[in-house]
Amino acid sequence: MSETTDSMASEIRPLLQRGTAAFEAGEYPEAETLLLRVLEQYPDYANVHHMLGVIAGLQGAAAKAVEHFRRALALNPRYTEAQVSLAITLADMGAYEAAAVEAGKLQDREPGAPGRVSPAILGRLANAHAELGRKYHALGMHAEAVSEYDKAIGLCPTFPDIHYRRALSCRELGDYAGAQGSLTRALELNPQYVEAYVNLGQVHQQMGHRAEAIAAWTRALDLMPAHPLARIYLAQATASPAAGG
Repeated sequence: MSETTDSMASEIRPLLQRGTAAFEAGEYPEAETLLLRVLEQYPDYANVHHMLGVIAGLQGAAAKAVEHFRRALALNPRYTEAQVSLAITLADMGAYEAAAVEAGKLQDREPGAPGRVSPAILGRLANAHAELGRKYHALGMHAEAVSEYDKAIGLCPTFPDIHYRRALSCRELGDYAGAQGSLTRALELNPQYVEAYVNLGQVHQQMGHRAEAIAAWTRALDLMPAHPLARIYLAQATASPAAGG
């Protein structure tokens, strides 16, 4: 049995090498043909499934790509490349919740992985969490939205829009301190973020910080003099008696 297995492996090895070389050279039709021949005899090569998944994705066959990536992970649950590829493919398909789950598995399994994954991939994974957060927010599930935004920020802490959107969900929860912190961070990352100033003013107003609210709306109008809400909020605040701290 061992000799038979060794013989079969020796026959498959050249196919695998040629298929891998074609894949790495971007010759995907040839690579697909060779790699499928490998799987006919050895269906349990995780890296072959991953390569075929990438090829399927490039061909627009996203469902087929997902099937290959899941098979690769079933064979090797610690296959980081397959996990990343699966999460990205699901996000590209609009399956943001499933993509976020896969991204979470990557973080849970390898806490240091974000430092080894390219910024472009991290951005796409973060956006999968952020998109799910937006969906939760629209459904009124604000605590769940904040949780997804936190996951996105864990992957890409320098995206001001994610901090901004987190603040909106915090406001709905009555967590004004959390909203203030998120808006402050968004403005640190993008000092020209007009909407963040407008919302920061609202948060300060809700916290009873009248002077800070006025300062935030004034800054918003410095950046965009015709901003309608900032003009209304500022006019109301300056016309009313001083209140709060």
